[in-house]
Amino acid sequence: MSAVVNIHKGIVPWICSIADPMAVSTYVATLEKWNNGTKPTLAQVSKMSRDLNVPFGYFFLSNPHEDSNDSIAFRTFENKARKEMSTNLRDTIKSMEVIQEWLKNEIADEEFLASPIAGILSEKDDIQSASQKLRALLQIDLDWYRKINKTRVYSFLREKVGENQVFVFESGIVGSNTKKALDINEFRAFALYDTYAPLIFINASDHMQAKSFSLLHEIVHIAIGQNDLMEGGYIEEESFCNSVAAEIMVPTNNFTDFWMNEYGEPFEKLVNASSVFKCSISVVTLRAYKLGLISRDECSKQLNVISQNVRKASKNGGYFYSTLSSRLDHKFLSLLFASVHEGKTRYTDAYRMTGCWGKTFDRLMTEVLE
Repeated sequence: MSAVVNIHKGIVPWICSIADPMAVSTYVATLEKWNNGTKPTLAQVSKMSRDLNVPFGYFFLSNPHEDSNDSIAFRTFENKARKEMSTNLRDTIKSMEVIQEWLKNEIADEEFLASPIAGILSEKDDIQSASQKLRALLQIDLDWYRKINKTRVYSFLREKVGENQVFVFESGIVGSNTKKALDINEFRAFALYDTYAPLIFINASDHMQAKSFSLLHEIVHIAIGQNDLMEGGYIEEESFCNSVAAEIMVPTNNFTDFWMNEYGEPFEKLVNASSVFKCSISVVTLRAYKLGLISRDECSKQLNVISQNVRKASKNGGYFYSTLSSRLDHKFLSLLFASVHEGKTRYTDAYRMTGCWGKTFDRLMTEVLE
């Protein structure tokens, strides 16, 4: 017999209010039963989600979500504000909200302390002191980039962030649906703030060096105690987060010394700086401009070249379980595994949050925890 799931009172009417009325009219009797306490199977909820074009995670919320889609703009490749949110992005945010809600409850049960990074900064802090505070918490030296292979930068930073009880997820698709890709032109990353379970989501469609900077950018958002959904487009907040992230990745004094002692045309220097500081050319280009080392025209010229040559992430999925485990925060998986085996979390809820079902879920846990 298929496992059934519980849908909280009030969720069905809310879903009906945001779904296509024509689609809802086809399922009035079924939805009424669900609203009156009949428990559907996961397969039935999945089909209803597709037919009504409503995110799967919406059916499992405790309370209706106040949709602020009209006022949300996400940081994109060119830092352009986008007020329209795709269904794919909406689904991803909802799934992360469901996971964060579970984490908050689990952490409260385990009596965890607050994340050391959550809310430690203010936008009134100067860039140098803010970057120093974060370096100290992340245990990152001023010249950390000299000691890390360029292929390890992102995983190194992700490990450091995770050690401070910040949960990092990444994917280039919605859930496990390879037909629903996340568009890098729509967003690069977002952050959901919480004192105990702050969460960062990285768009895995981005290239590795850009993901490193996005991770630092989002950790600054967590440090100032705010979501990175850019509601209303807070330009000053974004500028502060970019500046602190850039200072951690490319320290001012180190970069200036490099530039003054490097021979060649500006373009050659930028390429070499990207190699030395283990970051993207766009980051060093903006650093050079901010520090008055190249002109506005040179900066614009270089960024235009970069924007025209953004490479899409490889479609080679690699080893299935390695790819899957990289999408999910490993501390979250450890907590989830323990909670399931202690009987606090149902397998159906664990399957829903990880996107893995049955033996696939068990195999994932073996791969991660062994």
